[in-house]
Amino acid sequence: MNRLVIIGNGFDLAHKLPTSYRSFVDFIWKNFHNMEEIPLIKNLFILKHPIKDVRTGISMRFENYNDFYNKVPQILNDRGNNIDFDYVIEDTFHNTKTFKIIAYHRYGSIDPQTYFNYNNRFFELITVLNAENWVDIENTYYDVLVSILNGDSKYKYIESVKRLNEEFNEVKNLLEYYLTEHVENAYQFNLGYSNMVDICDLFEQIHRNLSGNNYDKYFLEFPPDYRRNLIDFDRGLKLQSKDPSSFENLFLDFNYTPTISNYINILNHKDERYWGKSSHIQIHGRLHDIKNQINFGFGDEMDDNYNVLEKANDNQYLENIKSFMYLSNSNYRKLLQWVDSGDFQVFIMGHSCGLSDRTMLNTIFEHNNCKSIKVFYHKKEDGTDNFKDLTQNISRHFNKKALMRAKVVDKSLSSPLPQNIRFPSNILNDD
Repeated sequence: MNRLVIIGNGFDLAHKLPTSYRSFVDFIWKNFHNMEEIPLIKNLFILKHPIKDVRTGISMRFENYNDFYNKVPQILNDRGNNIDFDYVIEDTFHNTKTFKIIAYHRYGSIDPQTYFNYNNRFFELITVLNAENWVDIENTYYDVLVSILNGDSKYKYIESVKRLNEEFNEVKNLLEYYLTEHVENAYQFNLGYSNMVDICDLFEQIHRNLSGNNYDKYFLEFPPDYRRNLIDFDRGLKLQSKDPSSFENLFLDFNYTPTISNYINILNHKDERYWGKSSHIQIHGRLHDIKNQINFGFGDEMDDNYNVLEKANDNQYLENIKSFMYLSNSNYRKLLQWVDSGDFQVFIMGHSCGLSDRTMLNTIFEHNNCKSIKVFYHKKEDGTDNFKDLTQNISRHFNKKALMRAKVVDKSLSSPLPQNIRFPSNILNDD
């Protein structure tokens, strides 16, 4: 049985890699004092001069946005910070959730000037919304895009689709920088099988001694009319004949990191009769790869508003729609050819199945060759899990709900994604 393994950011998080939205945005605020060294961060803000500690004269450091939000007004209200200026904290476009700072000269010899403000208003917006993952950022982008097209005032401060795209691309470029420096270059992605056994073993095909008369719960993962195919495949495993039991694992990787490459290398050194042949498509791009650039945007062409975007007859509204970015290389076509080539079971590992990838996931899930969808859910330390949330998200990608209920494997036959595998950090990694 071929398997299409859908990999999302939760897979990296299961390895304790700092790839979450919170890790990324915290990195920005942790380096607020160091923005002269990181121009991509400097571009996000307007800052007249560094914010310094009154006692030491050293630029203030912050752990996260809340730390910045709580400390800065207090620092600037201390008259000892600057004997020539008074600083006034003013709300921006988000009431009291963000602020800008205006400096007034105490003797009126200089006009009031902006001391601090956001230069990138899209970044300000996603900071306020405190999105928890990348899907939230992509959905926020799409929401702003539609709002601008409709001419409502919800995001009037972003002003135009041109500005939105420019600011969105700044965030995307900063994301690529962060993932390169603080993930790809910061960890050793070259572990062996013994270090990764708990996840690797999920891909081994085991002889089950299936028969038409014997009940096996494995049958319940597939439609009743597919039982004969499962029996024939299992018989091929028993005979240890390479051709009958040969199968493929295609890892459809939505991440930008090299995590899956390590698994591909391990699996392809195992016995192909029981482990199959594994291949890899980084469908959303690879860090600093000119032929497979980062694809970060929105991909729900089934949304009611998408037709409105197309009818606007302005390509700026389609600039960050994923389908057009897929045309820059052959990855999507390779996926479609693989899906058309034979029956497969879907494994979902760490992907939230959010709407920003709806068009692609609908194509996969409703395909006749997709016989089953198995979710490896996240079981938290307190015993709760996200299985129900994931299945609800999956349902949104089906137009035929009866088909969804027939294909999604129930929780009793599913299992949590292991959370115990770690990549060693390099000496220079500060995280």
